[in-house]
Amino acid sequence: MKPYQKFAEVYDLMGADDFSIRMTEYCFKIFRRFKIKPSTGLDLCCGTGSALLKFSERGLIMAGLDRSSTMLAMAAKKLKGRRVPLYHKSLPRFRILDPVSSRKTRRFDLITCFFDSLNYLTTKAKLKTAFKSVYNHLQPGGWFIFDMNTPAAMKILWGSQEHTQVTENLVSIWRNKYNPGNDSAACVATFFRKKGKTWERFDEVHIERAYSNTSIRKALKETGFMVRGFYRCFSFEKPRKGTYRIAVVAEKPARAG
Repeated sequence: MKPYQKFAEVYDLMGADDFSIRMTEYCFKIFRRFKIKPSTGLDLCCGTGSALLKFSERGLIMAGLDRSSTMLAMAAKKLKGRRVPLYHKSLPRFRILDPVSSRKTRRFDLITCFFDSLNYLTTKAKLKTAFKSVYNHLQPGGWFIFDMNTPAAMKILWGSQEHTQVTENLVSIWRNKYNPGNDSAACVATFFRKKGKTWERFDEVHIERAYSNTSIRKALKETGFMVRGFYRCFSFEKPRKGTYRIAVVAEKPARAG
């Protein structure tokens, strides 16, 4: 099964949306640090919409994008009454049309992408294409904030390991296989969800690839971005050799077209 289909139904139940909530709080620290005052925002790979909800509650006019129709359905329920448009589109290449003029691309002050969603782009070309799509959807002077798993995370946290999570109504088993040739890992996730007196099983496959900090910086700069911050996620410290997750703050030049 493709990732984030049935998984969407148990995503919040597992507490997986907690990460996006933490990232929104981290973003407001970034806003203060760089004196960013966004009015509009787009959350890529928005999942069940938790980040969209938090940003909206803080006054931003938000939109969300995700490739999973099931995730978007969950997000729509969570955002009911908030008039947050949700787009069923996939990375790396996407285009959202301006609601006033269908010949123009809609632009935002801020674009975010959380919970290592960009690691699902398994070639450097796809990663750079995604950066270009983001660049095209930002206003001049707009900001791009995202996190990614590092090669250390792929090797150590994912690795060739097995993890199990058990709650009263849900059991999940994650079996990982690491590929040192390109710092990627494949994860077969098996879920058992209690439904009444029976249990439902479903499986999904997730594949991620990590990139060196140098490669990420290079792709951003070649796209036209200025890299303003490169941190250990949830901090303002420089990444170390064994850092598992990085957060990046990039700006589209104010004079860009």
